[in-house]
Amino acid sequence: MLSNYKITKIEKNLNHFMSEALKNESTTMGGLMWYNDANSFCRVVSNKYDIPAFTVASVISALSPRNKWEQNLKDAVKVIEAFQAGVSPEAIKVCTFHKNKFKAFDILEGKREIEFSSRKTYSFVKNISELNNDFVTVDVWHIRACFNKMIIKKSLTPKEYDQIVKVTKKVAEENGFFGYEFQAVVWEQIRSTFVY
Repeated sequence: MLSNYKITKIEKNLNHFMSEALKNESTTMGGLMWYNDANSFCRVVSNKYDIPAFTVASVISALSPRNKWEQNLKDAVKVIEAFQAGVSPEAIKVCTFHKNKFKAFDILEGKREIEFSSRKTYSFVKNISELNNDFVTVDVWHIRACFNKMIIKKSLTPKEYDQIVKVTKKVAEENGFFGYEFQAVVWEQIRSTFVY
């Protein structure tokens, strides 16, 4: 569990990265449009292939490890088309791990689903499929923004994840954003400034 001191520091860090992002219109607009664009993609694919947007987002999520975003979207369509054509997972190539390709097929077959216990993944799927403001995707970049010059945690407990979501939504609202919009703007900013 994060102490009140750390929560206060995280709030300050998030405000810092947002204020820096607001100095650059392209950074701010890129972040604000990111989830809207992802949601539009999910809805288009959902309508075209007659599957729920949540399933499309789940397939995207399954195929995302070590996969660039644009390629991730192409791979999601490739997997969905292959599945609907009765093509086996072994017969197609995607730009991620084999186990993730099989996971995507399992999702389409209804053998597996993204569950709430996988906080980050579930939040990502809810954000891109529904623009659901109840969830914030706390990925490695958001963790870096939160902790900034403090010791950066490699992973979060469910309680810590929920604490970060709560403080992110609070700061987002104070700045006039939805939580997922705020996270995306901060993501754009920290990726351009983080020093390893």
